[in-house]
Amino acid sequence: MNIFDASWFLISFMIIGVVLLVDPKSSMTGASTNVVAGLFASPSSGQQFIYKFSAGLITLFFILTTVLSVTN
Repeated sequence: MNIFDASWFLISFMIIGVVLLVDPKSSMTGASTNVVAGLFASPSSGQQFIYKFSAGLITLFFILTTVLSVTN
């Protein structure tokens, strides 16, 4: 197993972890807020970081999958 394979496994488990740990219901500002108003609420800075982090992981996963398929 080379470094690309190990990185691919690590990134895939990190993506799974992020998906399982992030609760989409917690993106609402409060339980008593209006549903329509909640749709237009902007995410907090922590949520924005998680979104950007997961997007980066997915991009790296795609690149590593492409590299591994071309090299094998």
